Amino acid sequence: MEQKTPFKELTFSQKIQYIWDYYKIPIFLVIIGIIAVTAFIHDRLAQKNTILSVLCVNAENSTTEDSCADIFNDFLTDNGYDLSKDEIALNQNVCVDVDQSGLDYQNMAVLTAYFASNEYDICFMDDKTFDYYAKNVCFEDISKYLDKAVLEKYKDKLTYVTIDGKEYPCGIRLSADDNEFVKASGLYSSCTVGVCCDSSHDAMVKKLCGYILQ
Repeated sequence: MEQKTPFKELTFSQKIQYIWDYYKIPIFLVIIGIIAVTAFIHDRLAQKNTILSVLCVNAENSTTEDSCADIFNDFLTDNGYDLSKDEIALNQNVCVDVDQSGLDYQNMAVLTAYFASNEYDICFMDDKTFDYYAKNVCFEDISKYLDKAVLEKYKDKLTYVTIDGKEYPCGIRLSADDNEFVKASGLYSSCTVGVCCDSSHDAMVKKLCGYILQ
């Protein structure tokens, strides 16, 4: 009967082979664990601080999310933010058809949930969809976020809603022909912008509104 050589008497390469033969499964599990922990730490470190969240509904020319988010870079740097750490989150992947609300139930439910959860600060929509959701109390009085000069500039493009007998301006009609931000974004030829109800970033929302409407 062949007698096994004691471990301490094995050569270095033999010891490596011995360990691999008997412990490869635990070694695999440890490696997988290290990779998982490393990936988690990397994701946490790479995660940016969200300054504001912007929603674009029914964007006409939806490109990649990251490239469109770049349209806020000048705004962020002008306000002292670090682009490697801070961002304005942009969701341009929501499409709904209010003319077929019964058939488009799932998408409309998602959009309604976004508004109910106060997840977004500013919203762009095509005019018809904006008017539909404005009647459902989804937008603030936008005049609270605009300087007098901006209000005067866009006074003929304000859109109003009446809630509980009170009429107030809830959005501004924009087009790529007369607004540089809309033109630069490439997302719409025309749209309406509004401030979502219960935004918790009033000061930054006011600044971004000024930037969009300059």
